[in-house]
Amino acid sequence: MSPVLSQEEIDALLTAASDQGSSSQPAFEGDQRTSVIGYNFRRPDRVTKDQIRSLHFLHDRFARNVSTSMSAYMRVVTDVSILSVEQFTYSEFLMSLSDPTAFYAVSMRPLEGTAALELNPSVAFTMIDRMLGGSGRGVIVTRALTEIEQNVTDGVVKLILENLTDAWRGIVDVQFRISGRETRPQMLQVAAPNEVVLLMSFEVRIGDTRGVLNICFPAASIEAVSGSFTRSWQRTQREMTPPEQAALDENIGRVEVTLSAGIDAAISAGEFLRLQVGDVVGLEHPASEPIEVNVNGKVKFIGAPVVTAARSHIRIEGPVRASRTHAA
Repeated sequence: MSPVLSQEEIDALLTAASDQGSSSQPAFEGDQRTSVIGYNFRRPDRVTKDQIRSLHFLHDRFARNVSTSMSAYMRVVTDVSILSVEQFTYSEFLMSLSDPTAFYAVSMRPLEGTAALELNPSVAFTMIDRMLGGSGRGVIVTRALTEIEQNVTDGVVKLILENLTDAWRGIVDVQFRISGRETRPQMLQVAAPNEVVLLMSFEVRIGDTRGVLNICFPAASIEAVSGSFTRSWQRTQREMTPPEQAALDENIGRVEVTLSAGIDAAISAGEFLRLQVGDVVGLEHPASEPIEVNVNGKVKFIGAPVVTAARSHIRIEGPVRASRTHAA
């Protein structure tokens, strides 16, 4: 047999392969249980949705605090609000930035890795103009920052990082410090291009000027403290201190409420006030039914009567014990 196939043999093989593929196609299309979902191995979701929600809540508080600090620092009303928390690769993050811009590498001691902070040029030049004595209005510049302008911007970035350190202190004690700066983001090596990062975007408004502040954290650093995030955000409120609890009890004690129970007692108001521990009061309320206790006209508690052989009673034994139910 010749090792070289003739044209007829090649056509026969192609025809057989085509027939085999067409015969198996209907079975594949008819299988409705098969579902194919694309997965990008270069951009896996390494941070869970619960952690993203926790980070959003954490940096929302950071945004409110840094708004106050920046307003006092620059003596102009400044508003910072969080826009989004998303996962990207570091190369995708770099592609979304302006060039030139105010770009900083940020150390995260004692955590490993380096974060990145980018201040949009429109906001950066407005801050510089304001800090150097200008009005900070209508500043439109497309060039890179000079060395003097970078030094002025450093003060604002340090203030931002101080507030970021305070915001993270409730989760883990991390010190955010400037470790490098550049006007071209590609010139400052912060992470590998395919490394997954978590990007927090904030809108910064200074008067009529609006811009974006981006803070980028390595996903590996977030994973390292994921347990701290879980434990922290299970507590929706911090525990009250003893002085705060005492003040709350005192204030609640001064609130007047109307308390009533759904029972009819064959006793006058004067006799009721003279009851002592151990006295027994006969009631017309059936022993098999619970007693509704109303606070300001709403059912708040369900009480159980004490049953004897003859009839139902309420025995006075000091503090009333009742089981809480839902509010009406």
